Amino acid sequence: MKYLEKEDLIAVIQERLMGQSLATSADINLDDNTILDNIEGKAIDFAISYISGKYDTEVIFNEATPIRNGVLVQAIACIVVYRSVRRNAARKVPEDYIQLYSDAKKDLEKIQSGAMNLINCPKLTNEDGTSTSPVYGNNTNDNYFI
Repeated sequence: MKYLEKEDLIAVIQERLMGQSLATSADINLDDNTILDNIEGKAIDFAISYISGKYDTEVIFNEATPIRNGVLVQAIACIVVYRSVRRNAARKVPEDYIQLYSDAKKDLEKIQSGAMNLINCPKLTNEDGTSTSPVYGNNTNDNYFI
């Protein structure tokens, strides 16, 4: 895993349950990162799609020295846990994992809208060093005045 650590996932789900979700046989554990790496990569891309308009995601998710923010770690861990449990088609996903996923998406939406800020994460900036802001317009004016 390139952004999350094993402890981040264990904070969301018991290690035994995570191992059962990932395994097709009972002998696979969290130390086999092949499945988790794939799920985590997609979860990071999902998070980037939400926050890339406000934050410098190349710096935040840099493979050499990623910036670990608690909100992002929690959101991505919840998404990874949900998708790990969901990949086991033999059972229905419990409601609490669905709620974790829903809460993670809401947090990413709050970050995207600016209602929640990521501490110690670099925002996108213009060439002069000022932070970028989205341009808003109003197209309800019948006279087409700006």
